[in-house]
Amino acid sequence: MNKDLYIFIRWSDADYSVGIKTIDDQHKELIKYINQIYQSILDRNSKEVTPDVLANLEDYARFHFGYEEKIFNQIGYEFAEEHIAEHRAFSEKIEQFKEGIAKGHDVIFSITNYLRDWLRTHIQKEDRKYAPEFQKLGIK
Repeated sequence: MNKDLYIFIRWSDADYSVGIKTIDDQHKELIKYINQIYQSILDRNSKEVTPDVLANLEDYARFHFGYEEKIFNQIGYEFAEEHIAEHRAFSEKIEQFKEGIAKGHDVIFSITNYLRDWLRTHIQKEDRKYAPEFQKLGIK
């Protein structure tokens, strides 16, 4: 069977690249965790796997957001406040999903759909806004 069938989100530069390798690599890592959650659905072990993967995703997202926010502070990014608010809203949503899992609620499809939609929208609308400013600083 073709392994590609198990990929929920496939990286494409057109959809996800912001033109900054460091950020693109971090986004690829986030996609990896989302795909792991999707794979757990296919493997029918999402109840066992998802809490750990979601925790890893949350930790990595915190690292990624921190990286972006540090640069926002350095450059005085004009839209930092609204961008950071989106980061916080994402973190709060992940906490809600973790609570739902802990209570035994079936939230796995909600998790994967939310993550896919949030990531695409966030990258295309918010992250691509700051990309020119990061590139001017020589961030690669």
